[in-house]
Amino acid sequence: MTIADSRPSTRRRPRAPRVLGSGLFPLAIVLIVALGPSLAPHAPTTFDPLNILHEPSFGFPFGTDEFGRDVFSRVLWGARPTLLLAIACAAVGVMLGAPTGLVAGYYGGKVDEAVMRVMDVLMSFPALILAMLIVVVLGPSTVNVVVAIGIVFWPRSARLIRSVTQDLARREFIDAARARGEPTAYVLAREILPNILGILIVDFTLRVAASILLTASLSYLGIGVKPPTPAWGLMVKEGQQYMQIAPWLVLFPCLAIAVVSIGTVLTGDRLRRGTAVAAGRLR
Repeated sequence: MTIADSRPSTRRRPRAPRVLGSGLFPLAIVLIVALGPSLAPHAPTTFDPLNILHEPSFGFPFGTDEFGRDVFSRVLWGARPTLLLAIACAAVGVMLGAPTGLVAGYYGGKVDEAVMRVMDVLMSFPALILAMLIVVVLGPSTVNVVVAIGIVFWPRSARLIRSVTQDLARREFIDAARARGEPTAYVLAREILPNILGILIVDFTLRVAASILLTASLSYLGIGVKPPTPAWGLMVKEGQQYMQIAPWLVLFPCLAIAVVSIGTVLTGDRLRRGTAVAAGRLR
């Protein structure tokens, strides 16, 4: 290899859009959730018979729906139930998957085999079908939706954490902890867990993006957030019958779902790259 070949390439990699792929996106999401209702120009549930199916205009940037409700205000109000529900679902999934993956990856052998077979059974179901099945069994409610989607994410997070734990469990600092006579709980909580926090954060952001799509799908199917609460998936369901004459009823909630989902994935990817760079520097 020549010196020229060993030089780092100066070719720039294609970058994600700056707002979506930078740290500004999570801040924007927090502001929308916190301030969205106060920024809405109209009440999201107030009927206005004089402005039914009004097309987008200066007074109604996203138009109005079949009851004369301002779609822009409903999109802003819908960010809170949609995003908070998605964050709760992702948190439950990661909190279930992290200890499961830690135990399976650390112990290995029969313990790992038994745990992973249970995870394989859960992953054999399509995510939406499994979530629907759990909600139907438990009963339609917001709490049960969180539990259902959390269980859907459980095996996916567990498998990720298991693979990382298996690698860490063979490192010298883990052998040193065992040689000192440290209990297993100490090794898992104080030695392994701090080394996988970056991966947990990245996994959480990706689960949030998937949660937004799953919760929107459940709302669209009539399971989850109930009317008149404005939620993006529910808005798509309510507006589909007016697609021919008022496409904005579906377009803008879908755009909100797409932008937030893509931005969350790009943020997670940026965190993943940063974690990989930091890990490379520590080696």
